[in-house]
Amino acid sequence: MTEWSIIRSVSTVDLPTLAWPGPEPTAQVLTEDVLSALAKRIADNGSTSKAELVRLTRLPRSTVTTHVDWLLNRGVIVRAADKGPLRRGRPADHVELNGEIAAVIAIEMGVVNTTVALVDLRGRILARHRVRLATEQGPDRALRSLADTVDAVFTEAHDEGHVTPPRSRCVTSIAVPARVDSRTRSPMRPTVIPSWDGFPMGQMLETLLGCPALLEDDCSVRAVGEAGHLGPDSLPLIAIQLGTGIGAGIVDGNGDIFRGANGSAGDVGHIPCTGAEDVLCNCGARGCVEAAAAVPAMLKRLEAAGLADHDTDLRGSDLLAHLLRGRDPHVTQVVREGAEKLGEVVATLCNVLNPRRVVITSALASVSHDVLAGVRSVVYERARALATKDLVIDYSTLGDDVGIAGAYLIGRRYLLAATNIKQLRVAPAA
Repeated sequence: MTEWSIIRSVSTVDLPTLAWPGPEPTAQVLTEDVLSALAKRIADNGSTSKAELVRLTRLPRSTVTTHVDWLLNRGVIVRAADKGPLRRGRPADHVELNGEIAAVIAIEMGVVNTTVALVDLRGRILARHRVRLATEQGPDRALRSLADTVDAVFTEAHDEGHVTPPRSRCVTSIAVPARVDSRTRSPMRPTVIPSWDGFPMGQMLETLLGCPALLEDDCSVRAVGEAGHLGPDSLPLIAIQLGTGIGAGIVDGNGDIFRGANGSAGDVGHIPCTGAEDVLCNCGARGCVEAAAAVPAMLKRLEAAGLADHDTDLRGSDLLAHLLRGRDPHVTQVVREGAEKLGEVVATLCNVLNPRRVVITSALASVSHDVLAGVRSVVYERARALATKDLVIDYSTLGDDVGIAGAYLIGRRYLLAATNIKQLRVAPAA
């Protein structure tokens, strides 16, 4: 008996054009490096001509032609649809990724809700399910249920007539609600899912799903997704997640995730905030912003005031969003006060890191601007003028898709890496 249930099957709207937020390194002399560099440029730019690839990579035209032909012969890329004739000369020969040759199993895991999407190499979402995963029952049972969900997504994609590559040509890219130890691929001291601490998630997922598994903390994945959509002009970028917990993902000016020495960079939920000195946090300390301003803390205040709606099976952010839709001024006040506490932390981050953009990701974004207004008001009041001179603070431009977009980008980059590019090829005809 499976322990997951589909909340809703989301319409399979393709992701927008996404590019890795930082510059790719100049290709080296090794064939694999050149192939990888060209494939990534094609992925970032969509339909691309050989002339454009010469300009983007600064490689000799003969080198580009030879390696593009290799990618065409193996089916990694295909000739794009006719772009129409140029005004002068012959039309450029455009190429694009072959979406059917590989896929990313993009997963955004939450304490309450988890989204699983099968995304082809070109960013087309073949199928997607949002489920409730029993994370509180421990990682072993939850991950087995997650594997059942992945199987269901593959089945739906196949039933809809989509070409689904074998698992050997897929990669699982999962956003985890915890900091991740890159050596063991396991959560590190997570406060929202404490029983998962040190569990070898990566190893178990590879066993269950039959393909490589990439783990990254959820805030960093969202930061990558947002930066990939907005482009280099948005960097450096910080993504702030407001949900069951509070965390930050940081993408630096080069487009790389900043993880810190031990992978704990961005664990901002345990920075103290004013007015919460007596509130006990799950981490054991008092006064943490997560204990005072995360969704469970706001719901607790509403329950104490008799304002929580118990005539629904909604939980967490979904419940708080439902309450906000009712436009009760007391609910709005609680959310606004929580956002202002969060704004204290964001102001400190802006003073220290001087980002160009701060992105607030939350399920509350679609129903209320109170979170955004509360954060902005405190940041612009408390952060230094130089830190806010060119600063943009906004909700995610990708909305609910930001985590899936980031997971797809991370998975795509892995599939097109120099160490993996030659493994991608269309099987020869029998």
